[in-house]
Amino acid sequence: MLADRGLAGAVEAAALHVPLTVDVDIDLPARPEAPVESAAYFAAAEALTNAAKHSDAHRAWVRLRHSGGVLRLVVGDDGRGGADPCGTGIRRRLSAFDGTLEVRSPAGGPTEFIVEIPCALSSQKISPS
Repeated sequence: MLADRGLAGAVEAAALHVPLTVDVDIDLPARPEAPVESAAYFAAAEALTNAAKHSDAHRAWVRLRHSGGVLRLVVGDDGRGGADPCGTGIRRRLSAFDGTLEVRSPAGGPTEFIVEIPCALSSQKISPS
């Protein structure tokens, strides 16, 4: 899925596979390199899975942008909060790219996983003239 549809398509598909209503807002003018796409996709998928399994959430959201040389992914939910930032493999995956993970999850919610990965995007495809 990731190779064929890119990060945007793969994240949209992941959002459809969790038993929550997920609002997906993606604005990527081009694709990051494959290893960065993979790290971001697995971060999004893991955060969505955790929200569905552990948060008692009814709704989740995914925001994905690239600006200033940084890919920024925010995955949040309206659950009870209290997520353990140490209990995730996301941070380990991101470290290979000097990426960061910030977890905001106060008691009572909401929870947000904020991932930032420094990267360039590929050139936009231009049709021959």
